[in-house]
Amino acid sequence: MPFNLQILAGIKGFLEPDEAERLYQIGLDASRRGPCLEIGGYCGKSTLCLGTACRENGAVLYSIDHHRGSPEQQPGEEYFDPELLDSQTGRLDTFRHFRKAVEQADLEDTVVPMVCRSELPARAWSTPLGLVFIDGGHSFEDAFAD
Repeated sequence: MPFNLQILAGIKGFLEPDEAERLYQIGLDASRRGPCLEIGGYCGKSTLCLGTACRENGAVLYSIDHHRGSPEQQPGEEYFDPELLDSQTGRLDTFRHFRKAVEQADLEDTVVPMVCRSELPARAWSTPLGLVFIDGGHSFEDAFAD
């Protein structure tokens, strides 16, 4: 069954349609072997691709993201989106958008959001995985830590 790209309509992110389809296909294969993990969910595009594949196989997708954005997404930077700024804290917060996307795609029983930096669960992680998809921080330090 081909991935329904319309599920991604209206979700903020940087995933092209051909990338989304390929990510879904990879997730479909990988989730037959075990749960999947993504580092860097942003507003949920990749999460919906992988989560839909996991749901089809009765698997789980763990999604790790601190939901504070990368350096290039901060106020004054090239990819800053004022809709993602929390007016009460003055900080970027993508989690509300992420949560809405997961809910609208009916993936709340498939996706396990982990709101933290990837180093935290890595200290105690022991669950074998079918896939690790890393698209978190884009600086050298962040990518190395992820």
